[in-house]
Amino acid sequence: MHPRITPILLFCYAFASAGELKLISVFSDHAVLQAGDAAVFGKAHPGSKVDVALGAARASAVAGADGKWKLALAGLKPSDEGKDLVVSSGEEVFTAHDVIVGEVWIGSGQSNMDMTVGGCLPAVSAEAKSRPRDNGLRLFYVPPTPKAAPMEDMPGTWRIVAPENVATFSAAAYFFGREVRANIKQPVGLIHSSIGGTRAEAWGPMGMYDEVPEAKGWEEKEAAGVAAKAAAFAKGDKRQNPVWANGPHMNWNGMIAPMVGYSVRGALWYQGESNAGQPEAYKWVLGAMIKSWHKAWGQQFPFIIVQLPRFMKPQPLLAVEDTGWPRIRESMEWIADNVSGAMMSVNIDLGDVKDIHPKDKLPIGERLAAVALQRVYKLRNDGEAPRVVKAERQGDAWVLTYDRAVTLKNDGKGFGVLGADGKTWAFASAKADGVKVTVSAEGVKEPKEVRYAWANFPEVSVFSAGQDGLPAGPYRSSK
Repeated sequence: MHPRITPILLFCYAFASAGELKLISVFSDHAVLQAGDAAVFGKAHPGSKVDVALGAARASAVAGADGKWKLALAGLKPSDEGKDLVVSSGEEVFTAHDVIVGEVWIGSGQSNMDMTVGGCLPAVSAEAKSRPRDNGLRLFYVPPTPKAAPMEDMPGTWRIVAPENVATFSAAAYFFGREVRANIKQPVGLIHSSIGGTRAEAWGPMGMYDEVPEAKGWEEKEAAGVAAKAAAFAKGDKRQNPVWANGPHMNWNGMIAPMVGYSVRGALWYQGESNAGQPEAYKWVLGAMIKSWHKAWGQQFPFIIVQLPRFMKPQPLLAVEDTGWPRIRESMEWIADNVSGAMMSVNIDLGDVKDIHPKDKLPIGERLAAVALQRVYKLRNDGEAPRVVKAERQGDAWVLTYDRAVTLKNDGKGFGVLGADGKTWAFASAKADGVKVTVSAEGVKEPKEVRYAWANFPEVSVFSAGQDGLPAGPYRSSK
């Protein structure tokens, strides 16, 4: 699915350097710097002056006692005209060639973020490969590199999107970047850092739960688990490697921490399948992870979550299926509502009954872009899915009020109501009128609750009435 780490890539894993002057691998040939004020940082001889230039943009800094330095190239304008990023300190000079300026986004998560364009439906992949080289769309791929402690650098190289390499790009990130670039008319840089099968706990730093009451003792248990693996490994059990992709904080250590401070516009997150067994805890696990990223960067930035699409065989005899997947979708919505910077795209009409890796990533990427174009770039009035803003029982029916007009497809299927006994769920019918959807079931008097699309692989019928035609997400009246 991805190119193996070549000797050239291994060379890039070491700090790009000239003697004591060092920069991390993201500052390399074909890099994309964030428009506006872009941070540049690295190491040099302690106390030495460091000069940085990108065309007419220039800035200087002095390395501290530890050799670290950081500065900002101010007022960078978006441009796909490649220039040399020249960093000098005394007689040492480092140059990254063909550096452009645009919008930079990180794409992270597990296997569905990792799925490549080449792994998509044949028609989707072929269309992407039929497009010409685009100098203003580039991706930095970070190979799986979990580490026991935070690292100062990571492997990776920048590549320009072209027919011969687009098949190896993260599909969700690529289709997001392509759509954003087409609308903002600026270059887009994508930093892809994900590993299949990983939990959110692996992607945040040590201490991310310090302010989470529900997580009391959590990191102590994590540390004990790592110690047990290390002890078994030391005794010869080579199956118990103490550094692994799902190790607590280990993907942060090797694949996120090194780029902290690199100027970005925001992040994309496609993960949750591995946390679906603990859907309530996901609120504070992912919530704390997002906050920890913001704290590390010293700023809040947009963090757009892919709400999980459908998966697993539907249960035709149940009006609702109260399992981990609908609940973790609800937790994602809660995070989008309660964590600063968090946003969410809804994908409940997508997915594959038998495959946890749906192969049509084009709408996933485009819906991520729609949220960004509405919330971040302010270029459209819609982009987020319709949301229920009010629910009330009126006699023998429930009336759901959405934040914008909706329409019903698929014969209004996907609704269920709970009988007055509080035990029996029944399939319900629905009628839409502008922003309101009225839900009732024949023979069910004074239903206690209503749910919509509340299953692993639900029937879906509610869509925005506007041109965007986005699906409304799952909903339940009692939580």
